[in-house]
Amino acid sequence: MQQIFNTILKNKNLILFISLFVLSIFFLRNRSLYHKSKIDKSIIEISGNIHGISAMFNRYFNLKKINEELLAENKKLIELRVNKKNIQDVELKTIYNVYDAEVVKNSIKSSRNYLIINKGSKDSIQKEMGVISSNGIIGVVSSVSKNYSSVVSILNIDLNINAKFKKNNAFGSLNWNGTNTNKVTLNNIPIINKVEMGDSILTGGMSTYFPEGIFIGLVSGYKIIQDNGYYEIDVTLNNIVANEINVFVIKNIHQKEIKSLE
Repeated sequence: MQQIFNTILKNKNLILFISLFVLSIFFLRNRSLYHKSKIDKSIIEISGNIHGISAMFNRYFNLKKINEELLAENKKLIELRVNKKNIQDVELKTIYNVYDAEVVKNSIKSSRNYLIINKGSKDSIQKEMGVISSNGIIGVVSSVSKNYSSVVSILNIDLNINAKFKKNNAFGSLNWNGTNTNKVTLNNIPIINKVEMGDSILTGGMSTYFPEGIFIGLVSGYKIIQDNGYYEIDVTLNNIVANEINVFVIKNIHQKEIKSLE
């Protein structure tokens, strides 16, 4: 209580000024309709600005909650997509589990790029799980600690991914040549297949890393390698890997069984 009195005494001049100012506004407002109208408009303007600022802060502090809700909803859609389910097909058997994560480090300037995500063994993340975003593929988990995981990026010359054409299922091997971070190369497609600019390229599903049918990108160039009768195809990635923050880790629940037969 004494602190309150001390604060009042310390600021008595300011309190007196504010009190007199408010009283003068009150009396001025009640003396004429003109002043009343002007003051009321000012009050509304000030009140609107205050509420606007308050709403802005509320939106800012609610942003994390909204983002979490959107991610949860997005995760559900990803789960349905990788398991090839419709909303009505929830009774179908689930083959892939999906875990959401955030990228905390993302290298793109090396020939062997990698990412670190904020989920690890305590979150059921394991080596050789595929990592995707809402827009495309990201990479494959290479090592795991308790709280974090390292991911070999699609922008890594050592990573090869099975991929196919959407239109005819012709499949080959997809990798990065170490130059353009927006493009990868699809090899081992026989020239008997017709290739056109803008053809859609998807994951092939012939590995435990990624489910079949995840969109990778579009054909943006190609040439025939005369020595072996195969195409060398440029694919522009649908996603900008450097900008990805929210990602999803894909677990094939039959991975160990499949690996034991290889």
